[in-house]
Amino acid sequence: MELGKIIKKLREQRGLNQDELAFRTGTSAANISRIENGKHGAGEELLAALAKEFELKIYQLVALAEGVDNPDIPKLENPDEEAILFAFRNMTDKRKELFKAIGIEFST
Repeated sequence: MELGKIIKKLREQRGLNQDELAFRTGTSAANISRIENGKHGAGEELLAALAKEFELKIYQLVALAEGVDNPDIPKLENPDEEAILFAFRNMTDKRKELFKAIGIEFST
């Protein structure tokens, strides 16, 4: 399942409309609509706000969007690590290779 569908499902389970979710997460209803319809992605700040609103960690929200139903998902306690992992998973293969090369360079 994709992120937008999960966000819509969680929003509806909580009885919120798009305007209410937008207000609670600091964005616009139009942006929520675009995300739910798969026309736009959620940036790091909005992703964190959505996860908080749904009482989830970022990795849990991403796991739901990826269809992972596994309680053994490694838990990342550092929000920066969660944001990096989310960003990496949404990169093109070319950007992933560049990101890995940069990471290796900084780790030596």
